[in-house]
Amino acid sequence: MLFSPKHIGMFLLGCLILCLPHFEKKNSPSDWRAIFKNNAMMAGGLETFMLIFAGMSRKGLMPADVFAEIVLGMRPLFYGFICYAVLRDGEGRRGGEGQKERKAAGDKTQGAAAVPKHDFSSLTRQEKCVAELIARGLTNREIGEELCISETTVKKHVSNIFEKLGISSRRELR
Repeated sequence: MLFSPKHIGMFLLGCLILCLPHFEKKNSPSDWRAIFKNNAMMAGGLETFMLIFAGMSRKGLMPADVFAEIVLGMRPLFYGFICYAVLRDGEGRRGGEGQKERKAAGDKTQGAAAVPKHDFSSLTRQEKCVAELIARGLTNREIGEELCISETTVKKHVSNIFEKLGISSRRELR
């Protein structure tokens, strides 16, 4: 009962729908991997919410069946977690395979992984994401679209990054 072809299909369709805004851009395969990875958890969460909501609103649901309905409704969240873990791309692992592949391929994301001159430990997780996207050459607007945050929020993160790293231009992050 854990792997339901119907729910896996719905999950994958949800991921594809969430990736639609990115189809107009020219993305590399590693970019698509990151885009799909980031949307996998979102799609799983949304589908889980819908399944649980639909299950709870069913007439004639016995109190003893509520727990089973919730657990079975959480399958898409599990699928999202699996996709996220599989597509993680070596993040958080020192010298991970994904980083080696990017360096070997000369991918445009290499800039963030190849810049050892800055100590990123003082940055928050979101600031690290913004710094990586700056290093890839994205504008504030593109970063906002990628991370689903406003351009004003991106500007604040950029300001914080510059202050914490003691730099004064985007070029210094590249």
